[in-house]
Order: sequence, then structure tokens, then C-alpha cells
Amino acid sequence: MMRKAKIIGTLGPSSSDVSIIKKLIHAGLNVARVNMSHGTHEEHKQLIANIREASKSVKQEVAILADLQGPKIRVDKLDRPLELKKGEVWAIGTSKVGREYEKFIPTLYENLVDDCHVGARILFDDGLIAAEAIEKEGKVFKIKILVGGDLKSNKGINLPDCEISAPAMTEKDKNDLFFALKHDVDYIALSFVRSKEDIKDLKCLLHDLKMNIPVIAKIEKPQAVENLSEIMEAADVIMIARGDLGVEVGNHLVPSIQKKIIRECNDKGIPVITATQMLESMIFNPTPTRAEASDVANAIWDGTDVVMLSGESASGKYPIESVKMMNKIVTDAEKSPAKRRNIKDIDLSNVNSALSVAVSMVAEKIHAKRIISMTQSGHSCLKLSRFRPSTVVLGITNNLNTVRRICLYWGVVPFFLTDYDEDSPILKEEILDMVRKSVHLKKGDKVVISRGDGTFFAGGMANSIQIETIRTEPKVAGASDTIESFSDGKKTIKLDTHICASCQNCISICPHDIWAVRENKIGATYIVEANVKDCAVDFECVKVCPTGAIEIMPEGD
Repeated sequence: MMRKAKIIGTLGPSSSDVSIIKKLIHAGLNVARVNMSHGTHEEHKQLIANIREASKSVKQEVAILADLQGPKIRVDKLDRPLELKKGEVWAIGTSKVGREYEKFIPTLYENLVDDCHVGARILFDDGLIAAEAIEKEGKVFKIKILVGGDLKSNKGINLPDCEISAPAMTEKDKNDLFFALKHDVDYIALSFVRSKEDIKDLKCLLHDLKMNIPVIAKIEKPQAVENLSEIMEAADVIMIARGDLGVEVGNHLVPSIQKKIIRECNDKGIPVITATQMLESMIFNPTPTRAEASDVANAIWDGTDVVMLSGESASGKYPIESVKMMNKIVTDAEKSPAKRRNIKDIDLSNVNSALSVAVSMVAEKIHAKRIISMTQSGHSCLKLSRFRPSTVVLGITNNLNTVRRICLYWGVVPFFLTDYDEDSPILKEEILDMVRKSVHLKKGDKVVISRGDGTFFAGGMANSIQIETIRTEPKVAGASDTIESFSDGKKTIKLDTHICASCQNCISICPHDIWAVRENKIGATYIVEANVKDCAVDFECVKVCPTGAIEIMPEGD
């Protein structure tokens, strides 16, 4: 997989079958989102089982993200939609207190009347219907309709001008969390985060349960934007949930807020997800609008680590096509990558950060085919991802949970190590052979191996970098047109350019300038014919050639 940014797809009625999930994975899905706001635990249990089965069937792991509902304020169940007309006055409150009102909007949120105040905006159905609070009357609030429409059951209610007293994690969220942990999900997303305390409360609960699961903070409240820096200190991943954020602050402010959040996350090295309505029209249409395609591409150019599909993949008519289209747009956008940060602007005060920058630069300078990051927890892969290496990273681990979490990391492809002998004296060679077969490396290809500070794979090599050249013979041998051969009548020098790694060892060892690299072709070593006569036939270049590409034959042999 050469695409660097990752794709999250929400699964739902349109994408819950094993056969569909398999196609989604083939189309480019990296993370499956389970929205705990909808459905029952029994339905979620079956969906998680289907994801794991599909993943196993296609031999490609995907992460599962359980998205908690949070204190989402909703309209209670209605016998029929309510027709709200501009200028009308309605009452709003909990279902049990509004029976005497002819025009009454029932809500599931117990504290709405206490949290509201005169003059506050009350928005329904993602802001499509708007009202203003005009008077508190007992246990209800009188509101005046500013923008009318038909209001249906379970539609969302937003109070952008009010401080919501409900905690970020409700009792429903706790029950959903325990369910998600029981079924081994890989990420937990917390909705309507307002401060770092919301994240810390969840992490303390996870700590008490002895569960180490990354927490995603969803930024969808004005308070969260104001407290972004402190939230970033507590959260593992940031999600820009543009739907409710747009309702709360106004859609006209979302683009600048999105850029600000992505920039700050990139600076701090925290993965950031851009979500909501990215390809919204594909819920009903087989292709997106040009504006939607530009929206996705611009998120990539801004520096987002992940893009997310919601209704497009969960309930739309074209879930597979949506993932395929997202994959195409991201892949094309990454052909024109954003400018990377200067090294002088990067914090290299710790070993892991310095190692990550060094690995990225070495791999780029020697034109390595892959960076192999040997990791247990995935932390070293996450550090590498932060510095946006141009070389694809293989995150090699023996831990299945780590494999799944790596699915969210920008530019890192998980590689699950199985059937190995941890005590083998040639473990590194065995791993290289697995990698060679998996990604079709050829003889002469270079890889950069980095080891983090985990115990596995370390063996005295923690926090280290190695460069290896693939030496295994390719299945297709070099043809005659890949052999350069020159003779001066006393000796013949041959170079097989098919397997030459252009490591330039021959250039550094030869005092007679017999070897050189073509300036107009990166990595192309060649024989300088005019200098062949000066060869001392000491075979030093043959000895230092790692791929066996050089052959010297004295006359008469």
C-alpha cells in the first residue's frame, strides 16, 4: 500500500455483511468505525465479529474504533413529525412535563431547561431548524421559531450559547465502553469533549480497568477549540468532527478551525482525523461533487493523518464506491505532498525523536525501498509517522493489538510476525526474507531497519539504525542487456546493472576511477571504459560489492 494517509469508514446497515466488509478492505479501508449512538449491543457484537471475520478472510487487519455517543441532546420519540413554523412559540422540556402544552417539543436531556437561558439559540437537526429561548416557565422553556421545518424523532439538539452541565461520559457511554472493551476494540472516541478533564476521566477509568487503549478526542464544541492545547496533552488522537462543530460555531468558521487544529496536531506529533460530510453526496450518488473531492484533497495537503467516511459508508447506496473514491482522491493528492518541516523546527530533545528523523533522512538519501520498524507497542512507528518519511514504513511486530492500532498511523503499513523463533540467531535475516517475499523486494534493494526501545527485537540493538541490502537471488535473473562488459586485452570487467545496488562501495575502494555514477540517472553505477586499462586486478571492488554484481576476469581465465 503506497497511500500514506489512512481511511476510516463507518459501518452500518449498508456495510455490515462480511462480504461487503471484505470489499471495503480491498477498496482501501484501514479502520472500521462502530457508532455506538445507533443500534443495540447485540447488533454491535455481530458487526464486530463480522469485521474480524472479513479481516481474517482477506488476510489484512483493520482497526476497530468504538465511537461513544457522549451527552448528545436529542428529541424524544414522536408519534408524528412536528411542523415548526417561523414565528411560532413552542415549549421544550422533558417528555413527562409537557403534557399540558399544545405545542411541545419533548427532549431526552433532563437538564436542558436548567442549562438554557433567555436569548440562547436552540438548533435542531444539525441546524436546519433554529429557535431562540425567550422565557423560562416552570420546568419548560418557551422558544420562538426562527427557521422552521419538520422535526422528527431522535433528531439532535444543539445549544451553542449554553454551558452543558452533563458530563462528557454518560451512563450510556460507560455501558457502551464496557461492551467495547469486552469485545477487544482498538480505539475509543469520546464525543463532545470540552476540556482535558473529560479525557483524563476516561483514561482514569481505563487505568482502573487495566486497559491501555488509545483515546480519540472529538473536537465539536467551541470550548474544545478554545482548550485545544490542553486536550492535545491528554488525548492520543484528535478528531475534527465537523458536523456538530459547524452547528455550534457556524459552518463559515469550520475551514479555518480545521487548518488550525491540523497544524497544531502536526506540530505536536499527534495523529489527527478529519471527519464528517467529506463525500456526503455519495450517500445517494455514485460520484462526489468537485467541491467534495477538493475538500478531501485539501485536508491531505493541510496535513491530516486520516480522513473519515460516515453516512457514505454506513447507510448510503454506494459504500464500496465511496471508499474507492476516497482512496483515489487521497492517492492523487499525495503526489503533490505538502512541504515538510525544517529539522531546526523539530524537537529532537529525546532519543526516539532524533532516531525517527535520522531513519527518515537515511532512507530518503539512499533511496531505500522500505523502512522496517521493529516494534512491540507501536510507539516507534508513531514517532516515525510524525516526521512524514517519504519512504513507506513497515511496522513489524509480534503483537496483534499493535498491528491493528498501526492501521491508523500515517505512512505505516502493519506487518504481523508469525511462525518465528524468537531465539533464532538469524532472526533478522528471517524477517528480511519475509519482508522480501511480501513486498517483492529484489536483490540489491536497500532497506533501513530501526529498533525502538521495546524488549522484543532489541537484543542489545535498542534505539539503533541499520542499512541492509537484499542479497537473495531474484526469481527473474538479469538479461544479457543488463551486463556491462569492457576489456583491454588483459582483463575483462563486468557489471550486472540488474542487481547492482549502487551502494558506491566500488567507487570508494578503487583508486583508478574505474567506477562512477551517472548524474542524470539516480543510483546508476557504470564502468568508465577509458580507465579499465588501469585496473590492478586486486579484486577489492569484488570483495566490497554486497550483491555480487561485479566480476573481473584476467586474460586466459
